[in-house]
Amino acid sequence: MSQTTKGILLRGMEGLPIQIPQEILDYQAVLGPKAALLWINLVAMAQLREPLKLNILAEQMGLPEQEVSQLLALLADRGWINDEGIEIKLTIPVVEEAAAAAEESILDEEQASFEWLVNYWTTRVAAPTPEEMRKLLYWMETKGLSHEVIAVAIEEMRVSAKSPGFAYLEGILRNWHALGIRSYNDLLENPHLTKVLQPIAAKKELSRAEERWKEVFPDEFD
Repeated sequence: MSQTTKGILLRGMEGLPIQIPQEILDYQAVLGPKAALLWINLVAMAQLREPLKLNILAEQMGLPEQEVSQLLALLADRGWINDEGIEIKLTIPVVEEAAAAAEESILDEEQASFEWLVNYWTTRVAAPTPEEMRKLLYWMETKGLSHEVIAVAIEEMRVSAKSPGFAYLEGILRNWHALGIRSYNDLLENPHLTKVLQPIAAKKELSRAEERWKEVFPDEFD
């Protein structure tokens, strides 16, 4: 019983040569699990004085080389590595910025939603390139689609496309935007637009007014 309230004790291992900074643990939820793990691997290689070989690193992490390359670009874009030509320098972003990104209470709602969406794309598809992140932000900020709508579009792409990719995703988003879809509820009210939400929409509870309307005018309600 005490374990659920106080946590479970962990016993460390002696002789471990690798040390990682607290900042990467604080920031990993925002950075994404794969990018955080890649950075930790880079720290280990640097401390062990091993040269960076993309193919070996990809094999160790169990990821395609292209995905590791994209994750490196993400780390560079977020300020965690600095490519200085003949070497890659590991860095830690300004502590204040990292802390602000890690604390959901400090993030405004829009920024938190965007970070969630980037992590969702990373988990379900691959680490987004800087250009893909800019496009995700464009669909949220400029076009007004909620992060939930874009997440559903990602799932729709995964079940519908033979070769899922960002171009296919944008095709779905353009279609939904033209039809006035902006929020998750908009999709639930138009279940014919998406395969993945049809079972959910079919089970959606009716309001009292809807139930009364269905009793009085069952044909028109359907």
